[in-house]
Amino acid sequence: MNTFVTLLKQDGVATVEVNNPPMNVMSRAVGEGLKEAFEALAADQSVQAVVLTGSGERAFMAGANIKEFPDALGHPGQAYAYALQLHEVMAEIEACGKPVVAALFGFVLGGGLELALACDFRVCDEKTMLGLPEIKLGIFPGGGGTQRLPRLIGTARAMELMMSGEPISAQRAYELGIVNRIATGSSRDEALSWAGQLAKHSLPALAAIKAAVREGIELPLAAGLKREAERFDQIFQTQDSREGIEAFLEKRSPRVRHQ
Repeated sequence: MNTFVTLLKQDGVATVEVNNPPMNVMSRAVGEGLKEAFEALAADQSVQAVVLTGSGERAFMAGANIKEFPDALGHPGQAYAYALQLHEVMAEIEACGKPVVAALFGFVLGGGLELALACDFRVCDEKTMLGLPEIKLGIFPGGGGTQRLPRLIGTARAMELMMSGEPISAQRAYELGIVNRIATGSSRDEALSWAGQLAKHSLPALAAIKAAVREGIELPLAAGLKREAERFDQIFQTQDSREGIEAFLEKRSPRVRHQ
């Protein structure tokens, strides 16, 4: 990890925090730090769930570092390379074999919202503002927003957010299905509590659910069902499945080993 991203672990839950004050913008260095953190977490058997958040109180992430943008003006290929770097970061988070909960607060704009969309779940507090304002700069979301947001809330609503560039409230984001929960207090506390509950379940089963859904959504139904059946068979070969089924039949609590 670099100085822009920190990683803490406790009781099976890892907290990845972007630390780029004052607004935690997505710079190249932040992207590199995030990619390194999630690469490390993928191989860390002591972690069963992840919380992704930002430092401070003003913004989870208020977009990209616009000071880096002039390098791409009039230089074909520069913005393409930058977008590919962002896509690699988001893909690393999305491919993580553990559930990832984004704890959102303050401003969640541009690349910040795109980062949140790469997570499995999103929790925000009541004052969070979310949006994709790139249109106001004469550009558009290049970190996966044009692809992930329509898949989540539908084409028309996603295009409305991107073409207006206006932020929406936490309540509206919840109504659209962008966020799963609105915390009455700290979104970080709510996310950590949720991740802690997830971490009590078998990691192979959690990973199988995530993989089956992520893979299947891109496939025709028949192919997706076949893939589900294959993973269903694989999960029956784990120690946790044996323990879980035997514990149920013996009317006792299972001893989850994440194996």
